[in-house]
Amino acid sequence: MLRHIRIRHPKPGTRPGALVEHADTGDALTIHALSLDAGQPTREHTAATLDEALAALAEDSTLHWLHFEGDLPSADLTRLGERFHLHPLALEDVHNHGQRPKLDPYRNLVFITLALPVIPTSGARGQPDTRLTIEQVSLFIGDGFVLSFHAGRHDLFAPVREHLASDPITLGESSARAEHLGHALADVVVDSGFDVVAAYGERLDRLEDEIFETRRHNMIGTIHDLRRALSTLGKTLRAQHEMIQRWLTSDHPALHIENRPYIRDMQDHARRVVDLIDSYHDATGALLDTHLSLASMRLNDIMRVLTLIATVFMPLSFIVGLYGMNFDTASPWNMPELGWRYGYPIVLGLMGALVVAMLVFFRRRRWL
Repeated sequence: MLRHIRIRHPKPGTRPGALVEHADTGDALTIHALSLDAGQPTREHTAATLDEALAALAEDSTLHWLHFEGDLPSADLTRLGERFHLHPLALEDVHNHGQRPKLDPYRNLVFITLALPVIPTSGARGQPDTRLTIEQVSLFIGDGFVLSFHAGRHDLFAPVREHLASDPITLGESSARAEHLGHALADVVVDSGFDVVAAYGERLDRLEDEIFETRRHNMIGTIHDLRRALSTLGKTLRAQHEMIQRWLTSDHPALHIENRPYIRDMQDHARRVVDLIDSYHDATGALLDTHLSLASMRLNDIMRVLTLIATVFMPLSFIVGLYGMNFDTASPWNMPELGWRYGYPIVLGLMGALVVAMLVFFRRRRWL
């Protein structure tokens, strides 16, 4: 169920803040450069290089948003840090994926990392694929700019850009516009958790139906994988909820009190996602117990049938074994029925009657 968490880490001994290129760097890079002003049309430009994106930013704009979709080379990341005065340790966290959700305040900005859970839409043979990938989204919120980074392969913030293009007034008209935009981006990441949790809920429903209807015997591994994925997802998104709580209570100059109702709403969404994950995690435990109980019941049914068969054949085995001792018919101690004309069918009838009597007895005792 858990495909992977995209993790990069520096080699031991690397200087803190140093950006060392990784061997797996190579995702195609797309940069969205937007110049935003309240009441004015959004000016957007899509670029493939950092120089082109920086050149496309309107100098007269009061708010810039640069979104990096894919891997930004370490050299360009260093130049970006010099342009916007970003701390080297924050740049290192952007460069090395797999960071824990957190909020780090710096002198002139705040740096936020978020966890984006992603589930592929389809798997083998067209069946739903519930393998989990956790990707990192990073945000810098500063005075007049927002920088966002996502190393995934899909356009995560396309809905935000479409919304800004049609209604730029939603950014507000105060100095808190950068944080408001940062909240809109973070809210997309947080709300993505609902789709992922819904996929796991559907998977749980299917597993429950399979347990009671198809009586599959090899479901322990499937349930365990699902439980492990939910456990990993819960730990990650619980840390994300704690990060939003810190965002809500921080008194950093880049964070403004007028945006707190929006942050509270996002925190509520994050809490709901975590609660759903905890609920489904508990449900997997109950599902595993149910599966084991049903398996035990099936085993008991099988053992009961086998025991009844063995019990029925025990007296029959005794009878045929007794007659198989080949007594001498000339001896005065022989079995008299050995010389009877109808002795053989009488014994067979006795054995049949004994079987019927035993089955009736088992039935009345409700053993059958």
